[in-house]
Amino acid sequence: MNAQLQAFNDNSATTLSYNGAAIRVNDDKLNLTDMWRAADSDPSRKPAEWLRSADAQKFCLFLADSLNVEISHLLEIGKGRTGTTAAHWQVGMAYAKYLSPEFHMWCNTVVRERMEGTTTSPTDIHQQLNDPTALRGLLLTYSEKVIALEHQIEEAKPKLDALDRIAQADGTMCITNAAKVLQMRPKDLFAWLAQNGWTYKRPGSAAWLGYQSKTAQGLLEHKTTTVWRGDGSEKVTEQVRITAKGLTRLATIIKPAIAEVK
Repeated sequence: MNAQLQAFNDNSATTLSYNGAAIRVNDDKLNLTDMWRAADSDPSRKPAEWLRSADAQKFCLFLADSLNVEISHLLEIGKGRTGTTAAHWQVGMAYAKYLSPEFHMWCNTVVRERMEGTTTSPTDIHQQLNDPTALRGLLLTYSEKVIALEHQIEEAKPKLDALDRIAQADGTMCITNAAKVLQMRPKDLFAWLAQNGWTYKRPGSAAWLGYQSKTAQGLLEHKTTTVWRGDGSEKVTEQVRITAKGLTRLATIIKPAIAEVK
């Protein structure tokens, strides 16, 4: 396999070369579209198609949970026909495995060294990939890492299944009840939602409201109730409520211990 590493700095950007095809790297993200082209894969294996799969979504959810970030922080989706898709390098490693064993093995050596700060010369890489003994060693290391990752995912599976059940549940809940499910104090959840762009209060009002961006995503809903006062007049009250989808998102980014879902 004639795969060589070429790197040239452009601020935080770097380019890796696989068999002469450039793969752009920016900070901790790999360009998945470049990877797809470099691996010479068919259109059905484009990044967008892979990211729609259940395996890819579960892996991204697991990684986001491990890094304590939202899934959106792991991905950069370009718009238009010329747009490209970039993702956190660990997502890229999973995508490389999907594309081909040979490409994944190269990424497991070159990309991992680039991201983890270790160095191996292009000549050494070429020699290793053409030395049967060294190649067996690389395959053994690769297999061990795959087994270790599969074990981590297996350990996380009960939690992922619980999140799936929450996401598929019907109805909404108030913030206080959501805090109980997330096993945190209600006042802490109220504070977190306000500080992270989920909820706000109008000046002079005591009622919490959800930002339009969060209601548009289906994470929050508003419940309006009309009550009658003792003098016969009516009063309209509004309450922001968290949807099942919103609760799932909160569980992945706040990282409290999730109560077992029966």
